[in-house]
Amino acid sequence: MIKVGISGCEGLCGAELVRLLINHPDVELMWVSAANHAGVRLDHIVPGIVGECDMTVCAHGSLDEVELLYLCGNRETVAAQMRPDCWRDDLKVIDLSGSHNTDLGEDKPWVYGLSEMQRRILVHETRWATVPGAAAVASMLALLPLARNQMLTGAVTLHVQAGAAVFTDDGKTIDGLDAEAYSLEQQQELCLALRQCQPSLPQPVTLAVSPTGDRRTITVDARFKSDVNLSMLNNLYEQYYGDHNFVFVMDRPTGRADVENTNKYLVCLEKDDNTGEVRVHGTMDALLKGGAGTAVHMMNLMFGLHERVGLSLKATGC
Repeated sequence: MIKVGISGCEGLCGAELVRLLINHPDVELMWVSAANHAGVRLDHIVPGIVGECDMTVCAHGSLDEVELLYLCGNRETVAAQMRPDCWRDDLKVIDLSGSHNTDLGEDKPWVYGLSEMQRRILVHETRWATVPGAAAVASMLALLPLARNQMLTGAVTLHVQAGAAVFTDDGKTIDGLDAEAYSLEQQQELCLALRQCQPSLPQPVTLAVSPTGDRRTITVDARFKSDVNLSMLNNLYEQYYGDHNFVFVMDRPTGRADVENTNKYLVCLEKDDNTGEVRVHGTMDALLKGGAGTAVHMMNLMFGLHERVGLSLKATGC
């Protein structure tokens, strides 16, 4: 059993992580810490776990008790939780705050934890990993097969729509960013990640994120020009994602009911033969594939488990 601690449990993503881990067959959740809720029963702050967990939230958890530490919350909170000098050499850390998502490169200690991009590294070499931003995940998975094959040769534009899992009631993210600032941040993260796959990536790659009324679903519409026909593009995506467990290439439009409460990413391609414009549509659950689900997927790889363990979640149906 992997002994796990969660530092900071405020917010939707932290609650989703708790719900996944208390039912994970290879995890023993040792403690959940949250300074603002110390002494409170965990099922009072995480909906849906009454009868499944009788844990009480603590102010500070002991790192000596755990093999894996999850860092949750906004960046200011996570900055206060960061104690790298005190971490044991064998302690693995997964950060869900996005604080290190642009600290990419061979000389950096944090691994960019997009499993479909970094599976081998996560399995063999990773001690500290960072969960990508939700809009960056949606965008990367829409473009990753092309970048891996050095096929992004012109301008790329992406429009991401995200709901309450990303934006709060005041239209800002958990870190206080408005849609424009969040778009610029996610665009920077996306470009850095794409260049790890395709160093020759041309400019411009532009990403715009806008809030929607949907709670959990996040969608992306990526557009670019290509001389490759649609059949070959579909084959390329099928081949790339064929041995991955959560990304599926579809031959029809997808929506909320296809992905909500699952760790799936569904992608559908179309092409205008008159203009050469390709459109890649991606859909996923922002709290799972865009956050807690990816964090658990990373853990499974880092500890040598099958990728799907603890993530074979129910379909919604409607």
